[in-house]
Amino acid sequence: MTDKDDVPDDKEDKEGKSQGGEDGKKQKVQFPQYFQQQKSKRNNPNGTNLKTPVLRGVVVCEFDGERIWVEASGNMKGRYGVEIPEGYEPEEFAPGTEVALDPNSFKVTDVVERGKDAEFDSVETDVTFQDIGGLDHVIKSVSSNVGAQLDSEKKAKIEEWGMDMDKSTLLIGRPGTGKTHLVKALSNEYDAEMFMINGPQLVEKFIGEGAKKVKRLYEQARASEKPSIVFIDEIDAIAKKRLDDRRHGGEEVERTMSQLLSELDGLETEEEGNVISIFASNTPDIIDPALLNRCSAVEVPVPDKEAKKEITQVHTRGIDTDDSLDLDLIVEEMGDEFTGRDIKQVVRQAAINALDRSEEYADAEVTMEDFQESIKDLEEGNMGVEKDFLSSGEVVPEEMFA
Repeated sequence: MTDKDDVPDDKEDKEGKSQGGEDGKKQKVQFPQYFQQQKSKRNNPNGTNLKTPVLRGVVVCEFDGERIWVEASGNMKGRYGVEIPEGYEPEEFAPGTEVALDPNSFKVTDVVERGKDAEFDSVETDVTFQDIGGLDHVIKSVSSNVGAQLDSEKKAKIEEWGMDMDKSTLLIGRPGTGKTHLVKALSNEYDAEMFMINGPQLVEKFIGEGAKKVKRLYEQARASEKPSIVFIDEIDAIAKKRLDDRRHGGEEVERTMSQLLSELDGLETEEEGNVISIFASNTPDIIDPALLNRCSAVEVPVPDKEAKKEITQVHTRGIDTDDSLDLDLIVEEMGDEFTGRDIKQVVRQAAINALDRSEEYADAEVTMEDFQESIKDLEEGNMGVEKDFLSSGEVVPEEMFA
């Protein structure tokens, strides 16, 4: 007969493994969508010591005496009725509360303390209107609307007059015309926080995830102590015309846009914070009318000769140039389709050309020849200027969006 002392204790063995093995190390919670890291156990006495990855969930229904209803996200999306975990009170699970769920039993393991989402942190910038050339009329147009609402004194007077101002603006223009630069300058000039994201970043694989991103983005903007600008570039990625076809993830994109429209409608009566929405697109013809009707559209055009000269002056004011440099002649050699981004690239390459031919870098000066060579390289290499397939002509069959 085998002695009982020789039989391994399975319970003790399992408990040893649960404590992290011989090294005693604890596994970290694998929860990428936490708004912030959980506090240590001493600061959160009701927290559980998780050993497995967890899901993010949101409470959608109050405690009914037996359970709360929680909606899980990701590939385990669904609504689940769960009991109040030990150590917690029903009052802690109001609708909207973020929770961590066990992926096997869907039991609530922890309450996630809502904090700032690092994905939507505000962007700091030092760009000013002086750094933007050739867009004086655009700056005036945007400032008259957006700026009036970001300035507290102007906003108070507008409200006294009982006027309604557009809370959202759509900037239309080809790539490189300065749309993003303009928004950065607006946020800096009016001391507003800028929350910037690209439209494709809001396109998610699973249904409902993109809409939740939009909601968190606006929640964070509203929570700011200062006026805020929500800037979504390439808005056409989530705001294409809504159709009956649901191919290629269209249903998820439409849910995301519907959430965006709800946020824009909520801005009209929102008292929590002063939030302005600015969108940018170079294909306004494919944007859904529901969004267009909520925005005031402002075109950011390709610069003309006078604007090209102003832009060149902005980018050359910090470099050493030869006395013979003639900006008018440089502008004459630039193509009609040159954008602000192209001009910046020309100036940058001209400066490098000057350094390459100089024996003493400290004495280097940019000459006419450096600019002419730079413009020639740009045109011949077709770098920076808009490619044929990005031209404004009708080169995309309409059936692609049908």
